[in-house]
Amino acid sequence: MAAALSLSACSSESGGPSSAKTEIETKANPKLYRNFYEIFTGSFADSNGDGQGDLNGVTAHLDYLNTGDPKSTKDLKVQGLWMTPIFASPSYHGYDVTDYQAINPKLGTMADFDKLIAQAKKRKIAVILDLVLNHTSSEHPWFKKALAGDKKYLSYYNWSDSPKKGYSLASNGKYYESEFDKGMPDLDLSNPDVKAEIKKITKFWLDKGAAGFRLDAVAYYYNNSETKTENFTNWLVSTVHEQNPDAYVVGEDWSDSVVIAEMSRKSDINSLFNFPMSFNNSAGALQNALLMQDGSSFARMTAEWDKNLHKANPAAIDAPFLANHDMNRAVNFTYNLEKSKMAAQTYLLLPGNPFIYYGEELGISGSGIDQNKRLPLPWGINNPANTKESVAVPGATESVTTIGGTVEEQEANPNSLLNWYKKVLRIKLRYPEIAQSRISKVDVDNSSISALNYGKKYTIISNFDSKASISLKLTSQMKQKIAERLSVTGAYITLDEKKLTLPPYSTVILD
Repeated sequence: MAAALSLSACSSESGGPSSAKTEIETKANPKLYRNFYEIFTGSFADSNGDGQGDLNGVTAHLDYLNTGDPKSTKDLKVQGLWMTPIFASPSYHGYDVTDYQAINPKLGTMADFDKLIAQAKKRKIAVILDLVLNHTSSEHPWFKKALAGDKKYLSYYNWSDSPKKGYSLASNGKYYESEFDKGMPDLDLSNPDVKAEIKKITKFWLDKGAAGFRLDAVAYYYNNSETKTENFTNWLVSTVHEQNPDAYVVGEDWSDSVVIAEMSRKSDINSLFNFPMSFNNSAGALQNALLMQDGSSFARMTAEWDKNLHKANPAAIDAPFLANHDMNRAVNFTYNLEKSKMAAQTYLLLPGNPFIYYGEELGISGSGIDQNKRLPLPWGINNPANTKESVAVPGATESVTTIGGTVEEQEANPNSLLNWYKKVLRIKLRYPEIAQSRISKVDVDNSSISALNYGKKYTIISNFDSKASISLKLTSQMKQKIAERLSVTGAYITLDEKKLTLPPYSTVILD
């Protein structure tokens, strides 16, 4: 589980960024900055009426994400799509792969994938694929050949002649490493043949048009060796970037900020998810800031995190998010529309690439078992593009609820959470420096206020108080002109003779 946001400085041991690097060398690739949307395909939209969400259902709803028309007011304006595993797999979740170069037939065909990529590119949406390399399915042909005694494939996995923690008994009388589940035998990632297989897999999907990968559970590539894990991740990231220099790689390292920064430093990965900021079982920085109405501490922690991350890896792109498919839904922490809007505008306006989990923009609920965190997206009665809503994945014990109804209902309501997401994301796109700037805290007297300078161009100030308006004098550290206003309650943000008045749950961008 992720720990609370740490303020410790990151390691500066040998191997870190050199002070001799030029500005160009230390700057992240500007092509890789995007607002992302995570989709669990099986619950997004059903194109053939079998109750299972599928690739064609995603394609049919790409205009919901981005029409490709900058003037359109209908779409979310996301430019990146992370698809949880779509490879051949026996499970509903897909994290136990049986064929890394085949589409799960429940989700469609390779032709359907090709169509999705083509239509996404027309809308300037980059698609990244969830890549699970810690383990395969026990039904993968590699593992079956290993059980049959094939020496080549025996060496693809980790074995023991006697029982060990994290190992399961196989039909051949030996024990195989299976840290996640007995149906998921761990790969020996030190094996050159396994690395060659991985290299073929990444090239295959990049050649098919994927824009990069989300790496599952990078902290567990080697369960007993951080050094081996970091070295393998560095090899993997380097391999992908050799195949496509503009590929984007984001990793899941569910750890505290010090560990995440160190992984970023040693692996040179583009991004690692910002778990310390997320709604992380009462430990997340944003969740605590909303609960305590403490904007000042949030600003301090966020600025410290930004500084330490980029000290470790100057080319890092932060990846803030509220929740994902492994976590209770964001609305289970915010509880109401107003707080949900405040959470959205706060994290979407942080530097880096924000990741929205499908349905978050509607306030979908879901908690407990994983199936409840992957409930169907409710499109509404007049579901467009001749698709249907998916049914709940097997085993789900909750029904879909949202703050404000279906997509159709929220699109028609100007005050809905969905339309708030659209508003904030459009602001983010108007000011690309927000995503790419380094931030620093600006000191203010009121603990409810978060004030951050973004490079030399912008100051973003937010009032985390849910009930009280707060006035403050703009100082010489702050920019002096209002560029954008976001007020959850609708009360007006004013600036009069350098006196800024912020209503409850409001944010202002100064330039």
